Amino acid sequence: MSPENGTITTVDGILVGNAESRTLGSGCTVVLFEEGAAPVAYVARGGWPGSFDTEGTRPAKTFVEKQAILLTGGDVFGFDAAIGIRKYLIEMGIAAPRVIGKVPNIAGANIYDVGFAEVEKVEYDKLGCEACSRASRSVVPQGNVGGGTGATVGKFVGLKNAMKGGLGSHTIRVRWGVTVGALVVVNAVGNVFDLETGNTIAGTRWPDREGFMEFEEYVEGQNLSGGKGTTIGVVATNVALSHEELLKVAEMADDGLPRAIRPAHMTTDGDTIFAVSTGRIQKPANSDLHFIDVVGHFAAEAVRLAVLNAVRSAGTLRGTPGLADRSMLR
Repeated sequence: MSPENGTITTVDGILVGNAESRTLGSGCTVVLFEEGAAPVAYVARGGWPGSFDTEGTRPAKTFVEKQAILLTGGDVFGFDAAIGIRKYLIEMGIAAPRVIGKVPNIAGANIYDVGFAEVEKVEYDKLGCEACSRASRSVVPQGNVGGGTGATVGKFVGLKNAMKGGLGSHTIRVRWGVTVGALVVVNAVGNVFDLETGNTIAGTRWPDREGFMEFEEYVEGQNLSGGKGTTIGVVATNVALSHEELLKVAEMADDGLPRAIRPAHMTTDGDTIFAVSTGRIQKPANSDLHFIDVVGHFAAEAVRLAVLNAVRSAGTLRGTPGLADRSMLR
């Protein structure tokens, strides 16, 4: 069952903040933790990932706890947001500049919104600090906000026939007091597909008629030269999990992307999913490995629904039509 909030901040201990420049068409989203830090794992199955300090979250590493997760637009320029995040973490006493293991510890991923946004003009360092200062347990706004501001979907033939992507979130209450939530920035090369209706709802628009070009139809064309994308996100749960268990949850959660994006994980997508546990409750007594499968399954479903929420909430921006403005669609 989905809670009233419906977004990832329903998960105890998760804070989310957004900052963006709608004028320039890009922004960033930051996930913080009420406890100051939390264990993080990640998987990157896209062919073109852009990541920030993720190596330390791999198995057998020492400092797998992070104080912030960054989801940013701007490609490599977007990682300047980490400067502002570091400043905020130190000023708030969450991190310290000289204490081993307490220095600012941030993991992040970016999307390629170059071409849609004027990324070279965006002051991502200021946006990073601003997003942190706005972080709260409030319902997460969706669509053209934060890291989703410059996101687009359906770029088989480039941006000219694409539609707006955006930031989306969804949370599911499972059993035993367990909550699983997802937060995604949807900037896919592929189309967005609603599994329940069997229809593509956003993607590459035909230039001369209504409807969407599917990948099979794109392949039949003579010019196989499409756009660049990436869908990035965070899944979170309130149940205490080990780092190894979180890695399995991240792997399973990533399966939510191909359920909603066709195709996903392309060579010019950098699809990346982080998994985090706030540890507010313990695993049910006598639970075995299948408990992790339960968390991973619902994390994948939360990711799928968050993808749909992202495009349904995104309005038209910089001339690219969004589902929230149906009058802009033929």
